[in-house]
Amino acid sequence: MARAALTFLKAFLRNPSQIGAIAPSSKKLARAMVQGIDLGPEELLVEFGPGTGAFTAVIAELLPQPGQYLGIERSTPFVTFLEKRFPELTFANDSAEALPRLIQKGQRVRAVVSGLPFASLPGHVQDGVLQALEEALPTGAQFRTFQYAHAYLLPQARRFRRLMDQHFGPHEERRIVFQNLPPAWVLSWRRRPLDLK
Repeated sequence: MARAALTFLKAFLRNPSQIGAIAPSSKKLARAMVQGIDLGPEELLVEFGPGTGAFTAVIAELLPQPGQYLGIERSTPFVTFLEKRFPELTFANDSAEALPRLIQKGQRVRAVVSGLPFASLPGHVQDGVLQALEEALPTGAQFRTFQYAHAYLLPQARRFRRLMDQHFGPHEERRIVFQNLPPAWVLSWRRRPLDLK
């Protein structure tokens, strides 16, 4: 979708550190990010940083009901674009740290799929996201993110993986998707019971 790519590029040029990429993710990466996620009744799938909807389009295919999705996006132009592209889905123009207060009563988070550029996010932002995940994710819930291959060993990327391993346990899965520009590692964690931390 040319319009999505143009919207993405404009946002990147305005704020490259917040966007973290120059083009939307590929469909191959999107499918790898959601593979194996099954939602039961009343379970919610949350997407951090949906951008122009590269992952959202694939997520929408697996939703039992549109109300089982919540996208959290800081960029107002992206939210406007997403609301037009996916009118049946819910988007919050907010930061990932707001997750606990954005969940409605009775909703249980099954999985969080993240497009946030943790390799370029400062430590205090990473800490805020981790705190939100700890507050919002019940035992057994999954968190998935990706890191570009060229950024995988950068200090902030390593810091985030170390934090997640400490708080959620070692990541369950790590695989690389070469059919993306640039290639990216998909990482997955599952929330452990509190007494196993």
